[in-house]
Amino acid sequence: MAKAPSAQAGPSRPNGGRPLKPIHKTVDLLRSNEGAKRKGKGKEKEVLGDGVMGLVDDVKRLPGMIQVEKFAETRALEIHAFQTAIKVAAAQGSTRAFQSLPRHLRRRAASHNPRRVPKRLRSKAAAEIDSGDTIAKKHRKIARLRRKGTLRDHLSRTEQFALRQKNKTWLPTHMWHAKRYHMTNLWGYRLPLTPTLKSFRPAYRAGRRKAIGFDTSYHGIIEFEGSREEIISVLGRMSGGRFAGSKYEDGSRVANILLYHFGSFPTNLIGPAEVIWQTPTPDIDLRPRIWLRLHPSIFNETWDALKVATAQLQQSGSSRIGDLQIRDLRGEINSIDLIGPKSGKVLRRVLRLCRDEKGVKSKFFESLRDLDDPAQLTEGMIVGLNVHDPRLNFPPSRLSPKSEDMNEQAILRFNRVQPSPDLAQSTLWDSNVREDLSKAAYTKYQLDARRHRLGLPGTKLRPLSTDDRLPIILLQRSISSPSNPSEGFYGFTILLPPGTWAQYFLSSLVYSGTLFGGLRERAVQHREAGVSSFPEHYGQTCKAGREWEVKKGDKEKETFDRKPPGKRPDFGLMGTQDPWIPDWNEVMSNQSSEESTLNDSGSGAASKPWLLPSPFTSHLTPNLNPASLLKLLNAFRNQRSLAPLPSEKGRQLFDSALVHVEVNILGRGSPGDMAILCTLTKEERVKWIEAYEKGDQVDSGELSDLHKLGEVIPSQDSVIGYTTTGNFSLSRGQGYALGAITLKSYIDLLKTAGQGDGHEYKDGWEQKVLVRVKNRDGRLSRLAELKLILN
Repeated sequence: MAKAPSAQAGPSRPNGGRPLKPIHKTVDLLRSNEGAKRKGKGKEKEVLGDGVMGLVDDVKRLPGMIQVEKFAETRALEIHAFQTAIKVAAAQGSTRAFQSLPRHLRRRAASHNPRRVPKRLRSKAAAEIDSGDTIAKKHRKIARLRRKGTLRDHLSRTEQFALRQKNKTWLPTHMWHAKRYHMTNLWGYRLPLTPTLKSFRPAYRAGRRKAIGFDTSYHGIIEFEGSREEIISVLGRMSGGRFAGSKYEDGSRVANILLYHFGSFPTNLIGPAEVIWQTPTPDIDLRPRIWLRLHPSIFNETWDALKVATAQLQQSGSSRIGDLQIRDLRGEINSIDLIGPKSGKVLRRVLRLCRDEKGVKSKFFESLRDLDDPAQLTEGMIVGLNVHDPRLNFPPSRLSPKSEDMNEQAILRFNRVQPSPDLAQSTLWDSNVREDLSKAAYTKYQLDARRHRLGLPGTKLRPLSTDDRLPIILLQRSISSPSNPSEGFYGFTILLPPGTWAQYFLSSLVYSGTLFGGLRERAVQHREAGVSSFPEHYGQTCKAGREWEVKKGDKEKETFDRKPPGKRPDFGLMGTQDPWIPDWNEVMSNQSSEESTLNDSGSGAASKPWLLPSPFTSHLTPNLNPASLLKLLNAFRNQRSLAPLPSEKGRQLFDSALVHVEVNILGRGSPGDMAILCTLTKEERVKWIEAYEKGDQVDSGELSDLHKLGEVIPSQDSVIGYTTTGNFSLSRGQGYALGAITLKSYIDLLKTAGQGDGHEYKDGWEQKVLVRVKNRDGRLSRLAELKLILN
């Protein structure tokens, strides 16, 4: 290499005094680099040479700033191509065709059958399947033979399905639910329990923001036909709650009542029911008819109780019951619940009103477009409509936006449709109409052929005179507590004709973005709204509640016994005496006073718990005693033409009464199912309040006073009730549960809260009913506030 010139050089040269440097080839540089590496000398200088200085000079000539948006716009095509290449490469190397679908579109046999994926992915799915995989072909052959009835058993598909329903009944939407839900046998039906996909939060969001549906066709209906006096004489002595009068008898509203065995109010509860009166027709003289809509767990018990009631009334001769007709309408009316603020808009999108529906019905139907929440409608409102076959309008079109010339006052005035007999008129009450609609006039194949003849894909079918016109009834449904209506859920119950119409409506509802839930999501909605659901929250106060608790407890105990001792909680060490089923006899015996023990007649009715219903819970005060409670009950019995209860029953009823309560956790913690609720004495109440206000203000490594109080295991004598269901409440952002406690203990808690202790607190604790809550598998107790459920 040439030597560098010295500082005392002569005259300057034209290139700045630096000699010309030969440009080395890359091959020569690599060879020189390898030689330097063998000699142990640095290689960076040989490879880079003076190129680093050139890079530095180039960097200095770069602009000081760039416009990101303009630069991205000029390179948008390159960026998009780069991202697409990354996605394609990742998908081809790590995922199958069916795995690229969203989870709700995936099918279990998609890995074997390319027809189980959309058309755009079938070629890729077919290429991924092994040539020797004949599973899909074999199953297609078996399915084809089964449809023709040419298998060994010579039974068609319909006959095989009928054989599978010997000990249970399928819902009209069973085939759709069975592919997407965990199914269970309950109350003589095969019911969807919960979706196979994650649904706890999505179901809550759908009920709060959009719409969620439930197939409730398993509810049964009993029809009464007779004179008004006959109907009231039977139901009046079997119910608690108002169901007659001008408010309900014109058929414009639904009445909610509690059913009891004949003449036994307030004990021997059967369960809740809905009463719907048929709208009287001015031109036709018909006898009054009502529908009694029941949960399937109490249908048989109600049917038997009605037989006993009519027999006793006929024997007494006090009223004429011979002309009263009672019919079983199970299987003749299907139903779908649609809950959420968007449920009105979904119905407006899915349904197509018949042209002969004019006047107030057409006005209500159009008002669904602007209905922001069904809570704006009258509670229990009934609407009868005639609509076209939903398959003619499938897929349902989106609603057009509101016109700009309609001001806000006009919209509010347009939506305000009040309940009326004209609005509630429906031919669904006619058994001949229901029988004619039990089978659709056209099959799906015939409707598809009509679409094919139209030529243009996506064109909706125009209703013909031979197409079905469906009478439906909409019931406004409110799942809310009077004390806190803002936490409630509101929507509609759709009563439909029998047959496959429920499945046709479900397909349109799902296409419109409605999420469908199961029994578990329905129970969670009631808990979030602070409303007791049946039969989960009725426990041992009725036969259906006892059977539910026994079945649930046996299942939990079976799961518990399958685990080894090291993997399951030791309930004995945790102070939990009854982890599976509440022992109310033990609770009531621990709370019985000397007076109740002396006055106890020894009958079994004293230890059998009964539920104090809603109208009486609003009259609970610290001064309530057995005599005043008996006076309230006898006043109600007198209105229903029932004999008054004897005075010696007052103490028994007072000691064995239960009330439904809300359990709001104060601070940390979340109660679960079967958590025990323990009372607080006056001294314990002061300690818990002081510890709660102090909070976690302790030195590091030390336990707070609240934690120390929670570690104390409560005695069995302090147990006053149990939670029926509990979890973290998404509405409240804290632990929340529904439960039941004895009436006597609640009165004692009211007295303790109202006495005062001379202390001054920050948050006004004077009127709060406080208890301590401990989960059955937990070691810590938590402070909680109780509130009565008034519905």
